[in-house]
Amino acid sequence: MLDSSLEGYVKVSQSFGQHMFTLRATLSSTKVKTAIKLVLGGPIPKRGFCDTYAGKSVAWMSPDELLITVPGPTSGSIYADLQKALVGQHALLSDVSDSRAVFTLTGTKVPEVLAKLAPMDFHPAKFKVGSFTRTRFAQVAGAVFRVDEDKIILICFRSVQQYMFSLLCDAARQDARVF
Repeated sequence: MLDSSLEGYVKVSQSFGQHMFTLRATLSSTKVKTAIKLVLGGPIPKRGFCDTYAGKSVAWMSPDELLITVPGPTSGSIYADLQKALVGQHALLSDVSDSRAVFTLTGTKVPEVLAKLAPMDFHPAKFKVGSFTRTRFAQVAGAVFRVDEDKIILICFRSVQQYMFSLLCDAARQDARVF
């Protein structure tokens, strides 16, 4: 798919070039904590948050699952290093890069645009910088990460990327403002 973007009252763009891994494991395990810190550069994030270390993001998905996002050129070595660090630990590390699509929304009205589509409060007082959660956008499952006050990253299954892009574009059009 070609780069997709819309300059509405919020900018919507599809992001490419990052790789994603899911790690299913006992996150309270010392070995898992050590592996994450050693390979990715920081601790496992708290529930409902995503932490970024030198371009590598670690998102808390559930009590036994992390979503790890890394720049494309380094993905192979990071994956191999994680596998090596987790040897002997009951864990499942999967490369899910080809099954995910990533959108970046930027602008002061990003919370308004997403509130049209998802049953959650995107106000900065509720969905703070660093927050990460899963929700639904219309009929589609997705995850969102608030990078800063005016930037949110949305992740969905690649099989629904065109539908998600259409939803986001419709909600972000100049003539679709609520206030």
